[in-house]
Amino acid sequence: MPSKLSAIVLLLSGGVLAAEPTSLEQWHQSDLSWQLPADEITELLAGDKSFLALKRAAFTAQVKGTILLLPDWSQHASSPKYLNLLRKEFNDYGWNTLSIAVPDAPFETDIAAIDGYKAQLQQRIAAAMVSVQAENNAVIVVAQGSSAALVSQLYAEKKLPEPQSLILLEAYLPQADQHRSLALAIAKQQVPTLDLMQEQGNQQVAAQWQLRKQLARQQQKLLYRQREISGLMAQAETQQRVLKEIQGWLNYQGY
Repeated sequence: MPSKLSAIVLLLSGGVLAAEPTSLEQWHQSDLSWQLPADEITELLAGDKSFLALKRAAFTAQVKGTILLLPDWSQHASSPKYLNLLRKEFNDYGWNTLSIAVPDAPFETDIAAIDGYKAQLQQRIAAAMVSVQAENNAVIVVAQGSSAALVSQLYAEKKLPEPQSLILLEAYLPQADQHRSLALAIAKQQVPTLDLMQEQGNQQVAAQWQLRKQLARQQQKLLYRQREISGLMAQAETQQRVLKEIQGWLNYQGY
């Protein structure tokens, strides 16, 4: 039986029933709608296109604000690569959480394709920020992978309202020659930034790790901290270590 998310086209000339391919984002949305409680699932509007978001409320009397989570472009809003744990655990620390779906990764990784993707991502983040800023509390952005890299560029370019803090999880761009521009973007945007690198993670992140620190010093970025995370991403101890690093960073900032 065809997926309810697939657009069905009847080719009258041949009498053949064909379906447009379902995007990865649509598959993720279908799976999450089946797996997660209905009260966690909502939709936001970016331009004329809606996208999925997962929201959870703080389990404390006083709410500190909202943690906005951005998965890597190959991952979904409840990704087991840290995001699912973070979006749940921070509710116990007084934070609402909102994890948003990101567009499908571009087929090409040249500058034009990356810029097109970045424009779509910008729209979604802006919509998410509007939805959470209405509560007049702090907004913390936790972004992973290429999403982390692109949101850093968007802040450096002044194309998005800045949050109170930014946490980068393995921020990278797909081509090696793009990484110096990423390091400079991280240094130039003045959002307080915690930069986390997986010990056995993306080698391009490791290759630019020292450069990020040097450029942050050169650009006089006031609040920038780097931390290397040991252990495998799939291990519960490693995920808890990331949670503690982020919590320690937020405590340092007074949250």
